[in-house]
Amino acid sequence: MNRALSTLGIVAGNELSDSIRSRRVIVMFLLYLAGAMGATALFITFLHSIEGELVKTLGLDAPKDAGSVTATLWKSRPFRDMLTGLIGEKKLAETLLDVPPLALFYGWLSCAFTPMLVMLTASARVSEEIASGSIRYLMFRGGRAPWLLGKFAGQAAQMFIALLLSALGAWVIGWFRMTGYDGWPTAYHMLWFAVKAWLYALPFLGLALGISQLCALPNLALAFGFMSLVAASVLTSLSNWLAGEGWRRIWDLVNVLTPGAHRHALWWNDAEHLLPAIVFLVTLAALYLFAGYARFARRDL
Repeated sequence: MNRALSTLGIVAGNELSDSIRSRRVIVMFLLYLAGAMGATALFITFLHSIEGELVKTLGLDAPKDAGSVTATLWKSRPFRDMLTGLIGEKKLAETLLDVPPLALFYGWLSCAFTPMLVMLTASARVSEEIASGSIRYLMFRGGRAPWLLGKFAGQAAQMFIALLLSALGAWVIGWFRMTGYDGWPTAYHMLWFAVKAWLYALPFLGLALGISQLCALPNLALAFGFMSLVAASVLTSLSNWLAGEGWRRIWDLVNVLTPGAHRHALWWNDAEHLLPAIVFLVTLAALYLFAGYARFARRDL
């Protein structure tokens, strides 16, 4: 047991150091950071244009900076009642209305695009070792399962750091571009959303590495990774649509086995919703990862 844990830690550390040496991790961090900052800047520009149209309709002077009108609307009772009606769940609406608008946007952005970035950066990690033949030498130092878990842990650590950087980048853009900016509450909620996005992305990381174990060619693993991402999204939507009474309850099971089914629960902040979602997401990550390992464990390397 101690040897397996030692191997896991060594592989995770090597995964990080190898990514730094190859500049892979730098590219990954830049993708997350630039994506978050660019999307946030576009969101604020769009918000400013909407606010301008709104005050023009009301016959008022256009705001010089984004955020001032939104901050006022966000706290007004009619607007809050309207959003509560649109969301349909009063408690969830109250939870979200306590979050600054920019943090909510970052929460949506991080959950929407992190799975794609995970597939881009992680789906070839095992197949690269298989294609180069280096995995034959690595297996002399430890078992396949600890080595695989070390790969997973190293990639998960990189992803977590990248999400924290993306939250920082989005927060900085808001600081310079918005008036009436709730800096510290926004920072807190962005960091919390970064953690939630990381948890949501873990099954996709397990899926990426699970597929990577089945492919001897990195490009093939990358292609199958993105195909599986699309398939997971389609299955979530399809199962929500087809689920019902009788035999159609099987679609509820299909839905539970997809990460997207647990995304809604991450918008809540109470343990009643979050803990089951976290358990399911971590379980799915392990399920996807070791589904590929079932083949990898018997594979002639």
